[in-house]
Amino acid sequence: MITPNIDYERAWATVPAVAHCERQVQDVEARRAALSDTPGPDLARRAVISDAVAATLAGGTLPDDIGERAAAAYRDALTAESERIALHEAATSLRSHLGFLRETEAETALEALGGILADFLADVRKVIPDLTGATSAEGAIAQGGKAPAAWKTLSDMVGRLRSIREAQYHTLRPLGDGYRLRQLREAGHFEFAGLAPGDVPEDILRAIGRGQYDVPYLIFLANSAKAWVPTSYEALEAEDIVDVGVPDDSFDRWEPREEIIPEPPAPKPTGAERTPQLSY
Repeated sequence: MITPNIDYERAWATVPAVAHCERQVQDVEARRAALSDTPGPDLARRAVISDAVAATLAGGTLPDDIGERAAAAYRDALTAESERIALHEAATSLRSHLGFLRETEAETALEALGGILADFLADVRKVIPDLTGATSAEGAIAQGGKAPAAWKTLSDMVGRLRSIREAQYHTLRPLGDGYRLRQLREAGHFEFAGLAPGDVPEDILRAIGRGQYDVPYLIFLANSAKAWVPTSYEALEAEDIVDVGVPDDSFDRWEPREEIIPEPPAPKPTGAERTPQLSY
């Protein structure tokens, strides 16, 4: 996922395994960030020895426990280094597992997104009557009353629709080819189930193809019984299958017939032959 949003997070929060894995990732990352920047074991041991030697050269004496001091420094640094390696590998493994879960548990998240979309569109339908038929910002101002405020509310809600659809895209993206997913989205199958081009006005089709949502599109979507979030990549692909109809078997089937070709007639002698006539 490129840019997390609230709808994506809400949908995946309904999948316990994913929610648990995300908490583990956050915990490991927090522990990694809290680690102090310490030298490696070899450098730590060498630093203790170098300091002791320098003190000796300055007139002091080499500590009797220099070995213990150097070993303790090595041991402490080795512990910190080992923890850093362990946390790095844990984070890598958890993120890989999280990617696996986002593929295997996508159906649950998509179903949750479908519910989020349905609730959102229900809220949109509550505002639409206040427009009293206005189809533009100018029209809403001219209409007066509650229309201008309703148009403003719906304009703000367009951003929420974009958030839901982006959450849908990023949930579907790991399940199939990205280029194919964009094709299906531009064709409108991403937005509507059972979409037929004749069912949708040209301006709505353009909005779908370009991904340019606006208030008229939001109203059309809210009033459509075909608005949906597919529950799987396969369900989305199925929307793009062209119905070629049932073959017409009303006519007689053609069957090959055997045609007998007669033997050619024997040539007739003309009397001008110079060699005896051969038998045919």
